Amino acid sequence: MSPNPDKSTSATPSASVIVVRDGEESIEVLMVRRHHGTAFASADAFPGGCVSADDALVDASCAGIDAADANRRLAVGAGGLDFWSAAVRELFEEVGILLAVPESPQDAVDASGLESSRRELAGGRLAWLDFLQAQRLRVDAEALHYVSHWETPLEMKKRFSTRFFVAAAPPGQFVRHDGRELVDSRWLAPSAALEMGRRDELRLVIPTMKTLQMLSGFRTLAELLPWARRRWQNGIEMMRGKVVETDGRRVIVLPGEPDYPAVGE
Repeated sequence: MSPNPDKSTSATPSASVIVVRDGEESIEVLMVRRHHGTAFASADAFPGGCVSADDALVDASCAGIDAADANRRLAVGAGGLDFWSAAVRELFEEVGILLAVPESPQDAVDASGLESSRRELAGGRLAWLDFLQAQRLRVDAEALHYVSHWETPLEMKKRFSTRFFVAAAPPGQFVRHDGRELVDSRWLAPSAALEMGRRDELRLVIPTMKTLQMLSGFRTLAELLPWARRRWQNGIEMMRGKVVETDGRRVIVLPGEPDYPAVGE
């Protein structure tokens, strides 16, 4: 942890996608390992990244959810759809899965044939809107279900405000982690990932661990997806930890936990 004494660092908006599929005994989630030189170095997490200026330019190229609906689901005044855009873009850049629908119903989405464009997008040489228009695609916003919001403690120097989305793995598409920001990828049952974390075989940061715990009660996509679609309707509380000193160690506690400071402390 890197404390931030003046508590002045703003949180960078970001989006993360929990890609899920049916496994033999339970659902499986796509876990990726981040390169040691990136944010959350060497952590095992879900694909995702920061919201970019490009993401604000594709509202008209989103299908299933419009700007007003996105703002309502995220409980924001503006810019909500940017998070859906960022989630889809980052997922494609990092692992090659493209949650998009063709403008023409008779066309199909062939993500495997778009590797060159994927590299150009990731390298900043191709604009997101230009890619969508050239491929005659629209962001499949309806495929992403908003389930949680985590923000880095105020005391940290590098902070993120991350919206988490659940999405079913699209049929016919395969994971190809980029080898640059991500150095590994695997499908794991949430309970198996948690057990590997306890054995220090995976490095799970708190939001990832809590998300896995939240998903571990679902056995199939048929159980998970209706819950994920409706989750925003009850309001989603932003979870922001607090750095406290316990027994001479600085640790992060979460809202609702016994050591979490009261308002004003």
